[in-house]
Amino acid sequence: MTVSNTSSRTAGVGARVRAILALDGPVAGTALTVFQYFVVSVSFLACLGPALAFAALVGWQPTHLAIWLGAASLLPLVPATYALLRSTRRLLAERGEARAGRLFWRSFASGCRHLAWAAIAASAVVLLLAYDFALFGGSDAMLLFVAASGAASLAFFIAVSLAAEAKDEHAAVALATAAAKVIARHPHIVLSWLLLTGLGVAALALPVVGPPLALFLPALLGVGIHICNDALRLPLIDETRHTP
Repeated sequence: MTVSNTSSRTAGVGARVRAILALDGPVAGTALTVFQYFVVSVSFLACLGPALAFAALVGWQPTHLAIWLGAASLLPLVPATYALLRSTRRLLAERGEARAGRLFWRSFASGCRHLAWAAIAASAVVLLLAYDFALFGGSDAMLLFVAASGAASLAFFIAVSLAAEAKDEHAAVALATAAAKVIARHPHIVLSWLLLTGLGVAALALPVVGPPLALFLPALLGVGIHICNDALRLPLIDETRHTP
């Protein structure tokens, strides 16, 4: 009886181990999910290639050429943010089965077509703030103004991307109005987006884990924004659609 119980217990443990390590088991599913996060994050960083190249080769300089080049290098930011939020929404729901990388690039192409006005507006805001900083950067009040305006602009364009994700139409006025309503009615949710972004940027400065974290951080931030929206009950951004 003891030998039989021992062999059956051993067989049960072996079956559980085989189930865990199977191709459709939790270990493989977790590894595939981590890989999906990696693909989405690297795709987002690839869209920011012009901005990263500008930062590495030129950097901040109070000259007309540097300011204009810096603003132009951020043109892909809004379509990339829209693609990030779309792909991470599916990644949050479907995990390893999401095929989030393919969805990211399809969404980025769609964002380049439908959100070109937002991309141009974001670069224009950066251009104006850069000139303000170049001309009056020695003033503490101007530095505070530039930082506050940059944070408000970032929140607005995240809200535009969320509105574009939730809506079937991509009219500029409708998306801008929906984004403004979200910011006005749910400022605590907007603050959570900025807090997550600030913590993510600060984590990149960590000496050992910072560089490897950059390969997963964009997807983690996108998922974090969706989790905050769901936890704080952000309603569907669809006030302008007429229902029958």
